[in-house]
Amino acid sequence: MKAVLVICEGRHDTIFVQRSLGSVAGCTWFDAPIRHLPSPFGSVPGRSPKGLVARRMEREVDDLKMREAAYPVLPQYESAVVDDATRTLFVIVRANGKKHADSVTDLLREVNAALDVGPVDVTEYAAAFLFDANRQGLHGTLSAFRTSYQQHFGDLATADHAHWLSTTTCHAGVFVVHRSPADQTGTLEDHVAPMVASTWPQHYAGACAFVDDNRRDGDAASRNDAARLKAIITSAAQFRHPGHPLATVIAREGIPAAQFGQCELSRDLVRFLQAVPWRDGTMR
Repeated sequence: MKAVLVICEGRHDTIFVQRSLGSVAGCTWFDAPIRHLPSPFGSVPGRSPKGLVARRMEREVDDLKMREAAYPVLPQYESAVVDDATRTLFVIVRANGKKHADSVTDLLREVNAALDVGPVDVTEYAAAFLFDANRQGLHGTLSAFRTSYQQHFGDLATADHAHWLSTTTCHAGVFVVHRSPADQTGTLEDHVAPMVASTWPQHYAGACAFVDDNRRDGDAASRNDAARLKAIITSAAQFRHPGHPLATVIAREGIPAAQFGQCELSRDLVRFLQAVPWRDGTMR
């Protein structure tokens, strides 16, 4: 079996990846105990009762304050989906932003070490990085990725959007979410907003008016375009999901699967995730 670690910035990014893989590629949720994950992510029979996922979630909390212990240490394995047609496991990781390359690298080293020991169910893996372009833009984000991860992966000079490299450690690829080829800035919210507008058009129009008529220069919703869109998206969804955050809006109980199937970003992202140049030559 092959595995693709999809390393995301935030929780709503991880859910967008899950929904896209399910709607576009027909992947299914891995809905079994953690120990049953393909090894080394799950337990390794005869060698380790706990796999990488369980071990990363374990920690001593006696010396932590309750507000610290209540949240997982990041980066953290968030979920897993399976493409049965290609026997590929997509393991989705939340890294909590772009600025945690050292801790993400530690997680990748754990995977490398576990595969080196072998034998395990996963014979080869790839690391896919999903970033927002923000104001930094596509090329600025790629440049920051090269600088942050070249020590681990080696030469990343040719790293490009939606492109895979076969490095000394594993296959590595980066996907930068941006508005369009003409405007290479932006965030995931630029693509989620039209999905919400299509799903709840009256609520979305009302939310736009409410946010834009009432936000002030000092408000967080006025900080940047992404913050404004988050305010509009979550306001529009409150009639369906009162009190819930953006992650719920994107989840299965929120935007319908058909919206992801029609979303160009979802299709492009899935096409990228399925295009890993595995060493045995298998690609979808």
